[in-house]
Amino acid sequence: MEAKELKKTGFSRTRDARRAPRPRRTQEERSAQTRHQLVEAAIHVLQKWGYANLTISKVADRAGLTNGAMQHHFATREELVIAVLDALYPVLEIPFEDIASRKWDVKERVSAFVDLLWQIYSRPEYLVIWDIAFGTRGDAPLKAKLQAYQRDISGRVRKQLAASFTDVGLTTQDAEQLFAVIISCLRGFALQAVFAVDRRRSDLDYVKQIAGDCLAKYSTRKK
Repeated sequence: MEAKELKKTGFSRTRDARRAPRPRRTQEERSAQTRHQLVEAAIHVLQKWGYANLTISKVADRAGLTNGAMQHHFATREELVIAVLDALYPVLEIPFEDIASRKWDVKERVSAFVDLLWQIYSRPEYLVIWDIAFGTRGDAPLKAKLQAYQRDISGRVRKQLAASFTDVGLTTQDAEQLFAVIISCLRGFALQAVFAVDRRRSDLDYVKQIAGDCLAKYSTRKK
């Protein structure tokens, strides 16, 4: 068999692969990959069947793993839910510091800030959070944990917001008020997707305008 034919059949690639085997993944890497599979599977289950049907068997089956593997990585449903929220709320990955370090004017920074947050809230998976919020109403311990989680996330974003506009002189109360306005609008836009309402770019621009006007007011007060 000629070399050209070997390449067509894949034998040549196999021989090359044997000469340079891929390095084995570490136990930590394999564990992280398995956790990722389970979290993605949980999000799928939540999207398709809702929080009431978030069971170990459904998630494990979706991930192609055993119930034992599922319980090894997430001993309780609470742990899995928190991991899902971490995946859907990647706040720590938002480059807020990059906004603060640029020599942008207020409107440019507001635009970047809103766009970064909208990247989270506009994801179809975000609606899973609403399902979790409503689904845990009768579970007081888990509900309390989720509320604490939400307060922590909101607090971090407010601090980043204030740090991004230090020249405007935002007080803690100002940052909380501005954050509440922006987040309420974005959450509302995201929820409207349930009713097949597509947000227009002009709607997002209007949120930026409102936020920009607020910041301009704070800046004037500072002077």
